[in-house]
Amino acid sequence: MYQLHSNVTKQSIVNKQYQRVHARVASAGPSRKLLGARRTCATVVNSAFGTRSTSACGAARPRVSSSSSSRSLKQQHAWSPLRPGPKPAGLHIAASVHVRGRRVIICAALAGVADSPTGTDSSSSSSSELLSQRVKGNEQLITGQLSNGLRYVLQPNRTPPQRFEAHLEVHAGSVDEREHEQGVAHLVEHVTFLGSKRRESLLGTGARANAYTDFHHTVFHVHAPLTNCITGTPMLPQVLEALAEIAFVPQFLPMRIEKERKAVLAEAQMMNTIEYRIDCQLLTHLHAENNLGCRFPIGKTEQVKAWEHAIVQHFWAKWYFPGNVTLYIVGDLDRPTEEVIRLIEASFGGFPAGAIVTYFVWHFCSCSVTCSCSCSCHLQASLQV
Repeated sequence: MYQLHSNVTKQSIVNKQYQRVHARVASAGPSRKLLGARRTCATVVNSAFGTRSTSACGAARPRVSSSSSSRSLKQQHAWSPLRPGPKPAGLHIAASVHVRGRRVIICAALAGVADSPTGTDSSSSSSSELLSQRVKGNEQLITGQLSNGLRYVLQPNRTPPQRFEAHLEVHAGSVDEREHEQGVAHLVEHVTFLGSKRRESLLGTGARANAYTDFHHTVFHVHAPLTNCITGTPMLPQVLEALAEIAFVPQFLPMRIEKERKAVLAEAQMMNTIEYRIDCQLLTHLHAENNLGCRFPIGKTEQVKAWEHAIVQHFWAKWYFPGNVTLYIVGDLDRPTEEVIRLIEASFGGFPAGAIVTYFVWHFCSCSVTCSCSCSCHLQASLQV
């Protein structure tokens, strides 16, 4: 258990209105070794007086403030379950502050909802009423689904003006990879995105496009003006056609796969820092019971180097189908939402509901895959539509 007390200046001692509460941050055993980070404690300050403590070097310490000055000092500070002393009654905030290099990590949670006393405060509802309340949705948010299963979400937003964004989310990421496919979701993202001709047609129009792969999803996104600055035509139909080609009509050319294989390997080498390896070790311990602890989006370089092209195509065929995709469009749309939905239907409605390629049949010879016999031992795929 570490405890830090900030230096008290002479002025703060003389002036009785300055009040300070010390929050304690505990080192959690293995996480301390994994992070290799300096665990410090922040001063929790009463915001009503604007108190700010500084260290010996003059740098301001992180602080957590209360927005109310009418409550007692005991109610204003953040309580931690690792802090000695009685647990606050009723609703309270449990918080901790960690300093890791130049980053400040503040964790706070609302606690005591279940055992909050009823009737103690006329301005607040009981805990049961609080838990039963439904979050009010945005009335401007429009959601729907095409007949093939593709879902769409529309959000008109006039800030910034004359621009919009379209994000196509495939609900598949690194946790969906099998043991021998670690990193293939990232490679598929590269091949489908950079191999699209319609995506290339967006260059020079004022639009910018990119993609990323996470544990749970792969996202292709385009930020564009309403009007093509070259042709003067509306950009929304062009953007939707580009996203449709990226996700559902990719060209798995051997040259493109090999080019993106090298790009993924270079990216893995660039990411191989001490911070990244520490994060991987931390996730391995925190998620030892699921794939979050062993399926990192960058994958394993030895597998990326050895994959046959059919492995890449198989992952795309398995996960890239309309029922596993959501399209988000947000921005200053230049047409009614009904017309936007018709454009979505025109661009994405023609794809079949299931996987684009139904399945692959894998053929192996009776001997080991690693043998050196003259038979066709290597992995082969035959498409069956």
